[in-house]
Amino acid sequence: MAEGLRRSPMSAPPKLRLNSVLNAVTRRGPFLGNSAGVIAMVYNGVNSTIGHFRGKHDSVNSVVAGAICGMLFKSTRGIRPMMISGGLVASAAGAWAVCLSISISNLGLG
Repeated sequence: MAEGLRRSPMSAPPKLRLNSVLNAVTRRGPFLGNSAGVIAMVYNGVNSTIGHFRGKHDSVNSVVAGAICGMLFKSTRGIRPMMISGGLVASAAGAWAVCLSISISNLGLG
């Protein structure tokens, strides 16, 4: 969306700006969607495998799976991007695990 707004002049009519945004979204959307899908599938596979071998499913599995998944996703770019991506995905998985545990404890299920 930002790319489409940036490419169209500020003085352009709203219909032209909307068209520019839609063109940019359809240009980038499939790549971003496919990337997110690959990350999600690898994350779930690694998370399940770790849970199987450890014999329990907890937030540690989620964070480790996130780190492995993020590092694997950017492994062709070099060490620094690989570590950054691993840290970002591990942080997101950890935040998700914490939010999930808080919501479960608030519901009285855990």
